[in-house]
Amino acid sequence: MTKTNEDRCARRRRMHAHDLAPWVAEFTRHLSETGHTLLTVNSYKRLSCHFGHWLALVKIAVTDIDEGVIDRFARHRCGCPGGRRETHVSGNYVRRVRQFIEFLRERGIVRREIASMVPVPVLDRRVVQFQDWLRQHRGIAESTIDQRGRLIMRLLPTLGNRPRRWNAHLVREAVIAEAKLKRLSEAPRSHRTPRSQCRA
Repeated sequence: MTKTNEDRCARRRRMHAHDLAPWVAEFTRHLSETGHTLLTVNSYKRLSCHFGHWLALVKIAVTDIDEGVIDRFARHRCGCPGGRRETHVSGNYVRRVRQFIEFLRERGIVRREIASMVPVPVLDRRVVQFQDWLRQHRGIAESTIDQRGRLIMRLLPTLGNRPRRWNAHLVREAVIAEAKLKRLSEAPRSHRTPRSQCRA
């Protein structure tokens, strides 16, 4: 059975962002200027180049990027340069690509409405740096990295914006409060207050 371009990315020595190259450069410059580490910037540069490489391979114009295109990218059988040999890309990887696409949309390059762009969480740059550290030094699954990032984002409002003021007691209280919320959200419906009693 012959594989199509969409089933496998052509194996070249390195990826090239093609038409997106100037925007990848601007995006990475923007990340650097807003205080992201070199590790984070390089990670976003690679995934943005990957997306541009794939667009060129399947002959999709930048102006045609929409939800369907993002879905196709998420499901493509990846054999792209850089050592990836996967049946698809991870959900966390696609969420990061969406951040690049949102950057393009804000600059008028992507004009089509991207329905699910709104709920994409914007992670604190320190959380992104922590996730990059996990990726680099712990070798854990992307789903675990994503889960830990979301957990920390839920804790940050309780902890506050000044890490120097954090202490063991505050962190413990934040974790306990989060655990209670989690238990409440996972409680069986029979143990929850009936909707009729919740009405004002």
